[in-house]
Amino acid sequence: MKDLCQYGNRRDDEWEILPWIPDPRPPFKIWVKPEQIAPFFLIPHHPYAISLLLKINDGFRTEEFRRLGLTGSSGDWERLVRGVIQEFEEGNSGEDLFHFDSDEDVFCVYSQYIDDLMMLAKMIRAACADEKTMGMYLNMSEAAKA
Repeated sequence: MKDLCQYGNRRDDEWEILPWIPDPRPPFKIWVKPEQIAPFFLIPHHPYAISLLLKINDGFRTEEFRRLGLTGSSGDWERLVRGVIQEFEEGNSGEDLFHFDSDEDVFCVYSQYIDDLMMLAKMIRAACADEKTMGMYLNMSEAAKA
């Protein structure tokens, strides 16, 4: 397992050049409250990006994944989140806003679009509300592959 600050982080010269980079970017504000997205948590990579992480060994929603025929691995989380991202992008006309940097211990989605990632974090947490909703997003992700 990497240090948690390494997930979703790149060297300064590897970030996409956005309109405000390399100009000084004001410090971004994390406006989503930790309790709104727990057990997920945010790691800022100032001034460039932010990562949303989940420790897999915490077992969050593992039983629901098992009932859906999955294990709750970071790969399963990526599949679920791809479905959430698909809905997010349809509603916000964005593409390639989010990237993954997961391993077997930690699920990680990150973005240079700070506010979009915080909104996505809340959507992901809501997508975990019940097994039916999780199944819908997992199916959306599979349908997008086909």
